[in-house]
Amino acid sequence: MGQIYDAVNRLQGDPLQTDLARGFSAEIADPAWMLGRQWQLGEHKGEDASSPVRVTYSSRLIPIEPLADQPHLDPRTTPGEAIVESEPGDWWTPGRRITTGRAVEAAADQAGAPLPGEDALRLRALPVPYHVLDGTGYDGQALWRDRDRLNLEPAWFGAHQPPATEPADLWDPAELSYSTEFRAGGVSLTLQRHDGGDLDWYSVDADGALDPAIPASEHSLYPGRVRYPGAPLPRWWQIEDAKVDIGGYPPDRAHFATLLLIDLIVNQSDDWFSFPVDALAGYVVTLEKVVVHDSFGEDWTLTPPADWSMFATDGLERNALVVWATAATPLVGPVLDEVVIGIDEDANLVWAVEQRLRGRSVLGDDNPAPVPPSVLDASGRQGFAYRPMTRIPTHWHPYTIEEIAERRRFVQGRAADLSGTDAVLLPEAESDLLNDPAAGGTHPTHQLEPAAIPQDGLRVERRRILARATDGSPVLWTQRRRQPMLTPPALRLAFDAMEPVPPS
Repeated sequence: MGQIYDAVNRLQGDPLQTDLARGFSAEIADPAWMLGRQWQLGEHKGEDASSPVRVTYSSRLIPIEPLADQPHLDPRTTPGEAIVESEPGDWWTPGRRITTGRAVEAAADQAGAPLPGEDALRLRALPVPYHVLDGTGYDGQALWRDRDRLNLEPAWFGAHQPPATEPADLWDPAELSYSTEFRAGGVSLTLQRHDGGDLDWYSVDADGALDPAIPASEHSLYPGRVRYPGAPLPRWWQIEDAKVDIGGYPPDRAHFATLLLIDLIVNQSDDWFSFPVDALAGYVVTLEKVVVHDSFGEDWTLTPPADWSMFATDGLERNALVVWATAATPLVGPVLDEVVIGIDEDANLVWAVEQRLRGRSVLGDDNPAPVPPSVLDASGRQGFAYRPMTRIPTHWHPYTIEEIAERRRFVQGRAADLSGTDAVLLPEAESDLLNDPAAGGTHPTHQLEPAAIPQDGLRVERRRILARATDGSPVLWTQRRRQPMLTPPALRLAFDAMEPVPPS
């Protein structure tokens, strides 16, 4: 009987070789293996496509014009937030009010014309920590305002004089927001119900197309491949090394759009290219024509989609973008005034609660209600005291529904303290956020548009901000900003209540 022997060939490394370079080269003896591997990865399905090597585009820069009532604030140099949020008197910081008052007082005494001792000319209502100087000297802002009546020489103020042109107050006290209208290229850019804060391309609406007569400039440059953490590299045999892996995030099965986005980013983003567009702050930038020159020598004219755009201003063309000068890393001061406003359905009122005034918290400033003497009935048991109405805290201001100029408005009222023998009106609102300068102190001193108060209430803050313009000059303004709340303020009002009297 014959025997069968199996012959097995095994590829084994030779440990006696001394050439390490040949081992690290990882030679492949069979080229067909490489072709098979490329077939498995789908490389043979690739198109013989070209790559962009140069981009030529034409653009127009249309400047945004200053507002008619504050021409000194140029949108090309001044941050848009400062233009919209500035108000008259922003120049008068507490330090300038104090320094100017002392300088004018000294100059008046030296000239033999001392200042009158009117309380209205004294320092008052200074924010924290300057409040310790209230009543200690003259207010430079008040002296400048009454300089004609007091016959004060302009030379007495020296360098302590405000700018000749004051900014306009664009704050709408009824809407609790900013509204104004800019102009650019014969088009109105309307800013409506701006809550305060950053001003961007979506903050304004245009009423038509830009003037096509403005000439365009030609530019030519080289495009670059879009790169971001997690993006695949353009070559098949490159290893990605990024901190973020888009493909590592499992999409929610309920969000099909997320799955499509991840697939697009992971599989197709190596075909994305970008090129910079020259733009200036304070201008409306339009792209008139974009031509891409590829590596095959062909030219491709790009046209934006007619029904979609990522950055679009309502009313402008799809190829236009509003670019504002922004305040980079501004210095934000502490909150000066803070007010929360909300609708109390149980009390059928709108409450405006002052929580902070001139930088100081006023919560808990209420005087406790007087405690009546201990009351005992005939059997010697604990008695009760009659309360006409629940006591309203000091800084709570009610708003009732009234018709003002044939419009339904929430109008500020005055609450009364009925805890004593006589009704006593509570103090009026002190914050500028709850006062309308146009009212002149007569009723209604402040009114609110019903649509401006959301169901969950809102918080309105006022603070100082210091930044720099594009030319490096400092810009100081006072910002008022509204923010949403989670729940409105409410007060459990009760009438004709009997409260237990604690034992004495």
